[in-house]
Amino acid sequence: MKYLQYLFVSLVTFFLPIQGLLIAVGAAIALDTCTGLYKASKTGVPIISKRFRAVISKMLVYELCMVFIYCIDYHLLSEFFNIWFSVNLFFTKVCSLVLILAELISIKENIEEAHKFKFLQKIRSVLKTSKEIKDDVTDLIK
Repeated sequence: MKYLQYLFVSLVTFFLPIQGLLIAVGAAIALDTCTGLYKASKTGVPIISKRFRAVISKMLVYELCMVFIYCIDYHLLSEFFNIWFSVNLFFTKVCSLVLILAELISIKENIEEAHKFKFLQKIRSVLKTSKEIKDDVTDLIK
């Protein structure tokens, strides 16, 4: 029994450096799930358990992917990336960033579908309005 405890503690300490990355990816998935539920309630789509199973499998696959990438990065790639970029666990961090960006895009799409507007159009209109205000202010100063 003591050997199992040693093995478990060894595994936990080995994966401790990516704890923050795992939490960040998990939080992005949880936020995507929340916005998906919000979109479903706003659009009247029924919420079924099959979609929750997909969330659980996505969480498991993403987290296992991060663990495997960390193992590859730690044992094979870390020396090369330290020479080129001088960043520890560079490949693991890039892969977690890609996973989080995929979830952020999904969050954006959920919000756009729930409220029936496009973010880019809103940003353009805000920038255009701010440019007009700036021009008006500069005209007043002159």
